[in-house]
Amino acid sequence: MPPQQSAEESNTGQSRACRFCRSRKIKCDRKKPACASCSTHQRSCVYTFEKPKPRLVFILSYLLPSSAIISAIQNEKRAFENILLKLKSSTPDERARVLDQISIVNGGVDFQEAQVSAANINQQNPIAWPETHRPSHPQTALQQHLWKEFQKLRTLMVTTLMSNLMLRGTSPLMIKSLPSRPPREEIQYQLIAYAALEPQEEFSIRLLPDIDGVPVNLAMHLLDLHWNRQHHTFLLTYRPAFMKDLVYGGPCYSKLLLNAIFACASKYSDRVELRDDHANPLTAGGRFFRRCDQLLAENPPWGRSSIPKVVAFLLLGSTFISRIEISKGWSYSGFAMRMAFDLGLHLDCRKPGSTAEDIEIRKRVYWGALVCDKVQSLYLGRPLAMQLRDCHISHDLMDTMEELDVWMPYIDPEYPDTSQALYHATPVHSVSTFEQLCELSKLMAAIINRLYSFSTTPAKAQATLHSLDESLQKWYEQIPEVIAFQPWSEDPIISQKLVPPNIMNLHNTYHSLVILLHRPFISDGNLRSGSVPASSWKKCTVAARNITSIVGAYRSAYTPRGAPYLTSYAVYVSCTIHVRNAALDENQEGENLRLLLASLKMLDELSVPNPGVSRPAAIIRRLMQDNGIPEGSISSPEANVRFPSDTNAIPNSIDLSSLFDTFAPHRQIQATEALSSIDSSLMDSTMNDSLFGFMDNNYHPEALSWN
Repeated sequence: MPPQQSAEESNTGQSRACRFCRSRKIKCDRKKPACASCSTHQRSCVYTFEKPKPRLVFILSYLLPSSAIISAIQNEKRAFENILLKLKSSTPDERARVLDQISIVNGGVDFQEAQVSAANINQQNPIAWPETHRPSHPQTALQQHLWKEFQKLRTLMVTTLMSNLMLRGTSPLMIKSLPSRPPREEIQYQLIAYAALEPQEEFSIRLLPDIDGVPVNLAMHLLDLHWNRQHHTFLLTYRPAFMKDLVYGGPCYSKLLLNAIFACASKYSDRVELRDDHANPLTAGGRFFRRCDQLLAENPPWGRSSIPKVVAFLLLGSTFISRIEISKGWSYSGFAMRMAFDLGLHLDCRKPGSTAEDIEIRKRVYWGALVCDKVQSLYLGRPLAMQLRDCHISHDLMDTMEELDVWMPYIDPEYPDTSQALYHATPVHSVSTFEQLCELSKLMAAIINRLYSFSTTPAKAQATLHSLDESLQKWYEQIPEVIAFQPWSEDPIISQKLVPPNIMNLHNTYHSLVILLHRPFISDGNLRSGSVPASSWKKCTVAARNITSIVGAYRSAYTPRGAPYLTSYAVYVSCTIHVRNAALDENQEGENLRLLLASLKMLDELSVPNPGVSRPAAIIRRLMQDNGIPEGSISSPEANVRFPSDTNAIPNSIDLSSLFDTFAPHRQIQATEALSSIDSSLMDSTMNDSLFGFMDNNYHPEALSWN
């Protein structure tokens, strides 16, 4: 029998095993002067004396929430629900007054009953700890310090526990007294409440003297441009998290991302102080591009991956491509897409400690990157970097705060545009539009992989055409009514519907894909067949007319200065159809010519924010020259011009041989006055009007030098 523990040993906390047995995790017989294990291994038998550790049950009695605490959390949650419902149904002025009534008291949210009618809400501190759960009040300075740290730890534990309970609906820790809502709704409530309170944090930014050396007024001008123009297309930057971390510091903010936003938004600004050359708008944002280069030199991109780096590289990559800096833009985009995989954004993984905000951000960044990849593949004619088979995460977004946000064109307070001031606000529908763009990008990937790859054969293409055409039509028919848009409709209620630019971009992309799908079967390529072209050309013509009608509505409502390069691609695609229909007109003075000239004028205007658009505009002028179409003096399209969509625009008796002739290889270019302003490097004998890769004037494998 082991010796009995003496009173002295009990008081001093002697270990029940010697040091050797405890390290080996074996039973110690505690014999003196040495236990059996130490005697066998000829080791010194040493016992240590320690204070007994507090029992886990004792600690958890303070850390785990009691029924009173849970009830307080439920009350605050119901108060959040009530105030969100009130915010949703309020006007902007009423919403501001409601938000002003919210204050923080003793670490809790105080809702004034004058604005929110929530029963049984603790007005002073909704999550107040009951006195019965507190230890005796600390007396010494050390005890007070430890008590404060203990309170912080307990608050953190409760917050983490409640977050896990909300995120894991099937968790065995689920408390029965919690409301039985699906976990999805709980997550949405958290994110929407967070997004609703975020503007209060943004106000504090405007009180700063500068942001990374940029005067705060100029910095906020560029940020406002970003949120108004670029943000709603791809939803790459999660505004609540980015703006919060800009103020307090956090993982969603970095100087590289901030300066990338500044650089990319500068091209939409008319302020001359943003230009290196005040007379040249193409030099806007130069100092921010250089600042990004400096930051990358200090912290190379092959270092640790992060979400701000992914977003910054995607923004910079898209901007460089639109500026005809193809190699730099392609490289930056490549960094972003590989970092996305390095971070596991393509996986539905929730590491310990992940919040609803983390999951939402990862989902938005991954799908935004995937859509950018598909668009750049169209632009540059290069293989897709992100395949759908590698995607294991849905594009079903949880934060729907922006869905019903009102949108108006950005008006620079220093250079106000009076015409934009008359614009009527409209819901932006960012979430549903982005989700539909993600679905459309899947069809875009299928078209690229099946029709625009080297392995495509006429037999494979013919088999694919019908199924892809049906999928596109099904997507179009199932668009939610709130984001439907048909400016060519004979119903004035439908044709005069006002929608924000992101919805117009979505529809332009769809009609561009219709042309991208059908035109290979008509053009002078290996997929052409005598049985398909008449019906395919008719669909191309209708889609081109629809694009021109949408662009006309865009131009009459907004200015092309804020249009993304998605719009440029759609206009160019429509021009490739209009120019051939105009070439087939006998007198070349009909509607096809008007459609062509209106679209070409829009391309010229789009080249201001996106200099790369000068290339497709030059291609169209080359086609006009080769087919004897006079350009004349192109005037601005009429305001509110809406071209009808006639499904019988091209008769079945069209002379297909004449149509095919318009796709013949082009003759050598001869300089003309109309082309004198175009860079000669863009006007070589290899130029054509390819829809896949029309922007990549640098990539010609046969011309590469291997020396």
